Amino acid sequence: MADLPAALKLLAHADWDEVPSTGLASYLQKHFEAGELLCNSVPLPPNGGDPEAIEPHFQTPDSAKSAKDIFPSPVRPQAPDDDHESLRKNWGKPVKFSAKENPLQIALYKMAGHDRHGAWFARHSIFEGISFSKFKKAIKREFPETLLTQGEPGAGAIRGLSAERRIEQLKEENGDRVEVYQLSAQMPPPVSPREFLMMLFTTDCALTEKSPTADQQNSQYIPRHYMIVSKGLHHPDVPERPSFVRGTYESVELVREIPIHLTHNTDPELNPLEWIMVTRSDPAGGIPRFLIDRGTPGAMLADVSKFFNWACGQEEIPERDGDLEEQQAVSAQDQDATVVGDGSQAAQAADGATSKPLDVAAQQVTDDNSAQRDVSNKAATKDLRSEPAAGGAIGTTDGSKDAGGILSSLTSTVQSGITTYAPVGVSNFVTKHLSNETSTAEAPEDDLSDSSSDDSFLSADELKRLSTAPEYSESNNEGASLVSGASSMRSLPNVDKKNMSRHEKEVLKIMQQREKLDEKVAKKREAEEAKFQAVQAKDATDQDKARERMEKELKKTQERHEREVEKLEQKREKELRKVEEKRARKENQNKLSLVARERDDLRSHVDLLRRENSLLADQVESLQRENTALANRVGKLGGPDALRSVQDELKKTTSLKSTTSRVSLDSMASGSGEKRDSKEVAAS
Repeated sequence: MADLPAALKLLAHADWDEVPSTGLASYLQKHFEAGELLCNSVPLPPNGGDPEAIEPHFQTPDSAKSAKDIFPSPVRPQAPDDDHESLRKNWGKPVKFSAKENPLQIALYKMAGHDRHGAWFARHSIFEGISFSKFKKAIKREFPETLLTQGEPGAGAIRGLSAERRIEQLKEENGDRVEVYQLSAQMPPPVSPREFLMMLFTTDCALTEKSPTADQQNSQYIPRHYMIVSKGLHHPDVPERPSFVRGTYESVELVREIPIHLTHNTDPELNPLEWIMVTRSDPAGGIPRFLIDRGTPGAMLADVSKFFNWACGQEEIPERDGDLEEQQAVSAQDQDATVVGDGSQAAQAADGATSKPLDVAAQQVTDDNSAQRDVSNKAATKDLRSEPAAGGAIGTTDGSKDAGGILSSLTSTVQSGITTYAPVGVSNFVTKHLSNETSTAEAPEDDLSDSSSDDSFLSADELKRLSTAPEYSESNNEGASLVSGASSMRSLPNVDKKNMSRHEKEVLKIMQQREKLDEKVAKKREAEEAKFQAVQAKDATDQDKARERMEKELKKTQERHEREVEKLEQKREKELRKVEEKRARKENQNKLSLVARERDDLRSHVDLLRRENSLLADQVESLQRENTALANRVGKLGGPDALRSVQDELKKTTSLKSTTSRVSLDSMASGSGEKRDSKEVAAS
């Protein structure tokens, strides 16, 4: 295969039904040949050198402990077959990066797709610092490793994609594998998470004589290598999940050693490694194609560092199936969760994320805010008790300290009232604002500010819903008593406003403003409660509609299933009728052939009898003539006595002949009967 577009086309999205159950080896071989062609078509990184003149950079295998320790090797491999090397011109010039962006000197190329599905990208790097054995174990272990990490989409991902479960796994005798993974990736908000259903073909015997390396005896040598061919898949047992957007991903990865140990007599694990990747991806959704093409080169460079940081940081990498039972258990658990989620959480999925049920989230946040209000109310009560009586002097001569204490008290009081009456969104905002303003207050007030700012993080949807929810807790009673205490403070009859200090007047003014604010908050509270009830009723209506839709879909599915079963039953009955008719026709043909054979036998027998009768008639006629002639002659010669003796003699002769003729006829008849019986036996 020397056709680059045909090789790229083999990586296109496939159906699981297209994977043959028999003859899998030839199916895989086609893809591995295409992968070899694609990898050999990628140009080499620039500024290379002769392998025979370059010594290994490290003295011990696996010296690198992270991506920073990886050394970009100047060694370049032998050129591939001319048909493959001629395809390198299709990739053009490498994409330019700064030395800081590309410390490993990776060559990255771009090529137009010509099929309206986006451009292809290729990455070519040659490095030292990690042995082929460890790199192979790491790249084989990548998805099984992420399979063991459960959590949000993309949890545990090494290079951006995380395996959630393994759907299929087929093995060949030579070690080739076919694996189907359900992968996921977390996208930056507000973009929904992505999922990919991938089919992976892996082998360590993909290269042929078109990718040789000459050894010391100038004979062809195929170096150690490992290839992964990835293509998108449609599997009937894995439908799209409502909270995800399904994308497509196609790639070929090849890692192979450059065997400089053949000329330098060094450890083979010190050989430089060549890592080639050809890929194209489409996250689907509403992301423009030009943004994908613009961000792909940087992501491909970052993936190399991520993989090296993980692989080099592992002292011992487990085998791919070293914990197969645990992997299968996680896959089965994820599959059960997917089935349950598709059935019960589909109606709750919004913008690619499944939110908590309203009552659970509201209870959680209500508890948090209740605890927060308890702390605020206690602190505010403490501050009010420390204030002097109305008309008295402030208990200090330091004006700045007085102002600070009063403001702290007011802040705590206002905060308590707001957390008691205001919606959660307003309470969190004002609490945070007030906490920032009182950062220079005394230690208990600092503690209050810190505690009031430690609100649990909520999503926008939850904040919108919970801000309209009524909050009922025991701290409301404390807040109410606090408000009544403050009201009584400013309604004392013996208060002389003329004798009040400037700070006390300010306190009274703030209290009056707070009373108006309380009235507004109460009205707002009632409006919010009414709105919440309306939203709750609407949610109930939406749930009923969703339930009705689900019941309709279930009914349609059941009817469709019944129709399919009925069609299959009709088809089965039709096939049975065809088989019965065919058998009846065969039996009739056998009967007709038997009757025809019997008829032919009877005809031949009748013809034989007719011929015998004709011969006998001729003989009788001849004998009669002879008899007449003899009788005349005897009558002339001897008289009646001689004639009588002749007649007696003729009677004896005639009797003997008839007996002989009868015996011969019987033998002929028995012979034809035996022949007919043998034919009937053969026919049956």
